[in-house]
Amino acid sequence: MESSTTGKSSRKSIITRDLGKRYQIYASPTDRLKQALWRGRRNYCREFWALRNVSLEIEKGETVAIIGRNGSGKSTLLQMICGTLSPTEGKVETSGTIAALLELGSGFNPEFTGIENIYLNASLLGLHQEQIKARLEDIQSFADIGDFVYQPVKTYSSGMLVRLAFAVIAHVEPSVLIVDEALSVGDAVFSQRCMRFIRRFTEGGTLLFVSHDLNAVSSLCEKAIWIESGRVRMNTQTAPILTAYTRYCLEASNSEIQSMASAEAIQKNVDALVDNSESRVSLQEATAVNTVTNEDSIARIISTANELNALPEQNYWDNKRDYGNQHAYITRVELVGMDGQRTNTPNCGEIVQLQISAQSIRCVESFIAGFVVRDRTGQVIFGENSTGQDRVQVAMNHKASTNFEFVMPFLQPGSYSLSVAISNGDAKQFQVMHYKPDIMILEPMVGNRPVQGVFATTTMTIKSDVHAK
Repeated sequence: MESSTTGKSSRKSIITRDLGKRYQIYASPTDRLKQALWRGRRNYCREFWALRNVSLEIEKGETVAIIGRNGSGKSTLLQMICGTLSPTEGKVETSGTIAALLELGSGFNPEFTGIENIYLNASLLGLHQEQIKARLEDIQSFADIGDFVYQPVKTYSSGMLVRLAFAVIAHVEPSVLIVDEALSVGDAVFSQRCMRFIRRFTEGGTLLFVSHDLNAVSSLCEKAIWIESGRVRMNTQTAPILTAYTRYCLEASNSEIQSMASAEAIQKNVDALVDNSESRVSLQEATAVNTVTNEDSIARIISTANELNALPEQNYWDNKRDYGNQHAYITRVELVGMDGQRTNTPNCGEIVQLQISAQSIRCVESFIAGFVVRDRTGQVIFGENSTGQDRVQVAMNHKASTNFEFVMPFLQPGSYSLSVAISNGDAKQFQVMHYKPDIMILEPMVGNRPVQGVFATTTMTIKSDVHAK
């Protein structure tokens, strides 16, 4: 690995060029031994590329999220940037001190006490003994693990390991901070403490942040990198990547649910054919019956949609932004104020109604509608859905609508986006039929009401009394 701080890369914290990591996968330990004995003259393994052709440039002071599903290659990339893993091909150039919070306990000697590991890790990150001694009390206070700091690290829980590791990182003043999902094991108080430090750090340092919490990603990071199957799929501003990634995950979830439903249908066909036939019926015959049934259903759906002349792709579906299984689609979204007029400038503190109308293409067993309001960074401010209401069934080629009536909360002045969705299922398991992101831009009228935090409550009793001594 190379490091450079001159010339073209003087403003870059991290540069990777055609970076790749290959592993050899063996079917058995015997194959591994054979590979070693033959010294490459024969091949007893298969190659697996955990990462391939990754080229990135991250400017100093940027906050960048790395997102992707488990096993996509995120941790492999971070380990090569940190220098704890050697690339198979390509190169990495870094500038400044890198502090990383990767796997739990990484960099710790389990036999050492917490104090001894503080000295070990801080010295590896560039601090001298005198500097560590001067900051030791602050590190202990930040970690807040009490007398356990004098016990061997092997006796620590996962939460205590994260506390100690992050406390060291927070006091070594790195140029680049890398956090890889480790904060998910901490309690709420410590997580908030870490997030406050990270926000202060982003004012001047470079942050690489890996998390499955997309709200945290949206709040912290101005750019994002989406890695899928070891390759960079998108590398741009955070908002469009989160929209595309959410769409990808929901479509994958829909596909998984449909596969499960298809498997259940096949099994039912098997059971029915076995019950109604004197001879044994093969699984292939049952599968063929199910395939014919599905093809007939699809044909009926297309025929019905053509008769309506209301195919979602033509009238209501934006292929570049919308996603879902298209079993139903949103036809109208209206926000209405107290005067009964449509508006995108609702008065905070007043009752508003949000109506979501939809058209079914297929039978919907349990119709759900919902919405979220996000700020300009993509952070979810508030939202609601109809999962808590009575079950609503919608027949094929029918219309449905859901009306949300609520008091508009007092928000910070600015622009907000409204996204809406309809699904089929319940709160625990559902399939998204149509999701329309950022369908409306809201400019709430706050008035003179001061807002502390994200938004102010609309109903609260406040009473002040003066008491004599």
